[in-house]
Amino acid sequence: MPALVSINGVAVDQEDPCALYQALYAAKLRILAGEHVEELQIQSPVTRELMRFSVANLKSLDAELMRLAAACSAKSGKRSRYAKTMRFIR
Repeated sequence: MPALVSINGVAVDQEDPCALYQALYAAKLRILAGEHVEELQIQSPVTRELMRFSVANLKSLDAELMRLAAACSAKSGKRSRYAKTMRFIR
């Protein structure tokens, strides 16, 4: 039985790196578009402040996306690196 996790309201199999990659990449695009940003505004007679918060850590998300992309390539059989060959011509 697959272990399902919900990402952006979509149930994704936790054991499938390709499906997880697609779901997390969609979440990253939403974060970059500013959909997961909270705004807080404080007003007083003397001052006015507007603060924006985002709960995402893009560095960790990028690292996880790279790990999932490598796992997906390994699962599907696509090679990410190829050996170079050299020939000496006389």
